[in-house]
Amino acid sequence: MIEKLEEVIKKVTSPANRIGTFLGATSRDTAHIVVGGADYYCNVDPRIPLAKLKNGTRVLVNEAYVIVGDLGFETAGPVTKITEVLSDDRLRVGSEHGLQSMVLQRSADLATSTLKSGDEVRVDPNYRMALEMLARTKSHEHYLDVVPELPWGKVGGQEAALQAIKDAIELPLLHVDLFKKFQHATPKGFLLYGPPGCGKTLIGKATAYNLTKQLREKTGAEMTEYFMHVKGPEILNMWVGESERMVRELFATAREKRREGFMPFVFIDEAESILGTRRASRYSNILSTLVPMFCSEMDGIDSLNDVVIILASNRADLIDPAILRPGRIDRKIKVNRPNKQGARDVYRIYLTDDLPYDGALAKEADNVGAAVEQLVERFVDWQFAKREENKFLEVTLRSGRKETLYRSDLISGAIIASIVERAKAMAIKRAIATQQEEGIRETDLQLAFNAEYTENDIFPATDVTEDWLKLIDYDPENVVKIAPVRPLADARFRTISGVI
Repeated sequence: MIEKLEEVIKKVTSPANRIGTFLGATSRDTAHIVVGGADYYCNVDPRIPLAKLKNGTRVLVNEAYVIVGDLGFETAGPVTKITEVLSDDRLRVGSEHGLQSMVLQRSADLATSTLKSGDEVRVDPNYRMALEMLARTKSHEHYLDVVPELPWGKVGGQEAALQAIKDAIELPLLHVDLFKKFQHATPKGFLLYGPPGCGKTLIGKATAYNLTKQLREKTGAEMTEYFMHVKGPEILNMWVGESERMVRELFATAREKRREGFMPFVFIDEAESILGTRRASRYSNILSTLVPMFCSEMDGIDSLNDVVIILASNRADLIDPAILRPGRIDRKIKVNRPNKQGARDVYRIYLTDDLPYDGALAKEADNVGAAVEQLVERFVDWQFAKREENKFLEVTLRSGRKETLYRSDLISGAIIASIVERAKAMAIKRAIATQQEEGIRETDLQLAFNAEYTENDIFPATDVTEDWLKLIDYDPENVVKIAPVRPLADARFRTISGVI
């Protein structure tokens, strides 16, 4: 009983052991360790084989600072990114977690690992050893977007924009010698600007698909596009310097993928949200540092053979001029609303021959394709007709002249796609109700067209009309009054006036 009591007293009065990190052996029986940020040369318990201790492992240290136990590698700890791989098994890591840039040693487990800039490593609590390389997760490819097979023919209603892009990206690839002879530089980036829903993102993906295809055919090498779709606000971060770090990482990833054989595309949607005009202010503004960072990264790109930068914006006038200057964004391409022929092309993309159509419609022509062509022709003529029910906005200019805008003036590829989907839904509901095989009718498209403009309040509010006028190619300074025309329940019309 006394012996047990003495043993208990010894346990509760013994000092606690410390945990350190083993940095290496200094001789046959001494070791170099770090405990609580302080370095020690210490002895090793003879029962602990010094040769079996691995650099970076945790060790148990008694009150005399003698290693008395091997605890193995830590399984948790801070994570940082490698910025440079140095010689002598050293790594330079970035200034994250509020720390300065520092140099780490590799642990025994990383001695033979192939590390490169941008890799994430787990660090010991004393920030002396890189213990483990973390596998690249989906977060590393957070911006990666899938590019479907998208030849130019699948983009309808934007012939002028497509031709401008084809001239910019295909001619330099097909006529390299001629471009060298004239010393004509290839563009680095593009700006796609115009109203929402008109195909800017689709054009960006089509550019990625077709440019990669051209390079693959020219070089004969296997090459895949790497389309990084960045929504502008995703870059913004409340922490100082974090947005700039994300921009650096974005371009670093693109360059790395180019070295790996991919064709990287950086597509930044809503570019005005992160690359807006800088203004003098005594208050801190993230754009004052984010825009210069983006400019410096773009200056490191030689041509579209390295990385292709595509910006998309509804309000190009809000983007900083330093971004849009020649040498950075070399091509500014307007993506307009589709005209009558463009609307036909877009409808024809969505109304394919393999869809079920009403039986009466199929009898109008020799084949389904011709019948659908006639359907689209009639429906687009009906949609673009200058009828009273199609009016949506009356604009009074400073000259006193009044102009009426119709629903067709606000048409877009996204609205056309929605109209077709609504028509399909009507045909499906009719087939369920009648228990018969039904197809899409012309009246389905007409009802869907009216529902699209009636259900969605797409008319601009009078307090934000200045922004909307720019989206429909009206200079707000030349407009003194607007009158949105809205149908009432009894099919009469009323106007709501707004003075700018």
